[in-house]
Amino acid sequence: MIRVVTFEPLEPKALDKLKKTLYTAFGVGCEHSGDVPYPPGMSELVNAEALLKAAPKISSYSDDKVLYVTARKLKDRTLASGVAPTPGFCFYDDSRALVTTHGVKDLEESKLLGRHAMHQIGHLWQLHHCLDHRCSMYPPWTNGYETGDTMFCNFCRDKSEQKIRLAKS
Repeated sequence: MIRVVTFEPLEPKALDKLKKTLYTAFGVGCEHSGDVPYPPGMSELVNAEALLKAAPKISSYSDDKVLYVTARKLKDRTLASGVAPTPGFCFYDDSRALVTTHGVKDLEESKLLGRHAMHQIGHLWQLHHCLDHRCSMYPPWTNGYETGDTMFCNFCRDKSEQKIRLAKS
């Protein structure tokens, strides 16, 4: 099960679209598990790693994945290749991820939030970055990511399905 937790309420149509995108991508249930307050001391420009560590725990099963959604801008990250914008964050092979709606103009029409959510949840299921620019696991700081569709390439889809089957057994 993928549990979507929001720090600010999302428009119902945008939330339904996100849940449908995640259900279609991973083939597991997806539900909204409510709104939670920000942890104390979080500024408007949020350190994604700190927010994810401090985010309130929600009731879930051990194989559930939790996706926190914020509207606040996430601080850019410093990578070996330079500074990159941060549309989301997760700890690889963990159970919790974070994405932001900041910068997404129309949540109901845009595919970007779903693409970022698929990317972060893919990391939770041990998917690495992909070389196929059409795939949601393509690095999000690269040119063309924002124009891509909410899909996995064949390799990433097969690998995610394998990980999900293992989690269910």
